[in-house]
Amino acid sequence: MVLVIYTHTDMEDIWPVFFDTIKEYMSDYKTYVFVNKHSDSIPANFIQVHYDDSLKYTERLHGCIQSVKEDVILFTHEDMILYSTPNYDLLKRYEGYVENGKANGIKLISSTPNNFFEKSKLDETLVTSGFSKFSIQPTILRKETFSSLFENKSYSIWEFEDQVDEAELHFMSRIGGEKKRGIYHYDSSVYPYIATAINKGKWNISEYQDELNPIFEKYNINPFDRGIA
Repeated sequence: MVLVIYTHTDMEDIWPVFFDTIKEYMSDYKTYVFVNKHSDSIPANFIQVHYDDSLKYTERLHGCIQSVKEDVILFTHEDMILYSTPNYDLLKRYEGYVENGKANGIKLISSTPNNFFEKSKLDETLVTSGFSKFSIQPTILRKETFSSLFENKSYSIWEFEDQVDEAELHFMSRIGGEKKRGIYHYDSSVYPYIATAINKGKWNISEYQDELNPIFEKYNINPFDRGIA
């Protein structure tokens, strides 16, 4: 499995935080970065894949994924910042399910509109709900599955999530006892990350103040420069 990160240079002020956590917690994973243009601010050992800024979000991703050589990816965005050690054993297990076709996608966070989750027979740490379909959250899936999600589509990031169809064998990770955040989603016990650190261009203080304040101090970030939400 390899990491695939989508970003844009207008998020460059987030990069030091995000890339440091990737190097700290996910250093064993080969990493691709989909970005609009080359930047020396991206770690030298990360593979940059560039997209045309004039294209829609779905077109950018479909084009970039063709440059990834490996079959199984963990897809994420630059504002989904890790704040604790992932459960590497479960990540490896999930990778195996995707690789052998037992799962088409495993989202590393759980969410539901009604607090009801149906447990999967595949694995006691996997569940389904009305939100199991692919969304813009850290997800393990095959490159070909990822590519098919974006093929022949021309949508912005917000339009895309509304257009994703329900799909079979798409699961969410849920061990049990995870803290609820916001209206629908819960913290991840497998891949502990801020979902998401940036909300409509501003720091998401309303949901993640305890996680973000140490980051602001460590990286000497004034959150009011970008704004808070």
